[in-house]
Amino acid sequence: MRYLLMAVVAIALTACIASSGIIAAGRPDTYAITVMVAPINGGGAMARRIALTDANDFCQQQGRVFVPDNVSAAGDLRYPPTGSMLRFRCLTPNGQAWQTQDLQEPLTIGR
Repeated sequence: MRYLLMAVVAIALTACIASSGIIAAGRPDTYAITVMVAPINGGGAMARRIALTDANDFCQQQGRVFVPDNVSAAGDLRYPPTGSMLRFRCLTPNGQAWQTQDLQEPLTIGR
């Protein structure tokens, strides 16, 4: 019985994370991801961590550099946020895009 309870709890905790996956966001080399995490699994803070990690891994797999553009809270904002929405770019390490004006601006972190 004890093992059954542990299995049910493990499955319940694992099922409390949802991600949109990485999707193209219009401009070249620009992508977005939204991650929702149940409060028991870390809520918005964990969602932000997962989104940033997934985005960085995605860019590295392409041999590019991860550049966050905008991070904002997602989900029901009447409560502490349980999600994070990230827009980012994957740029070539020595490309001209590093010199553009929009990359000189600070990261926007909103709620």
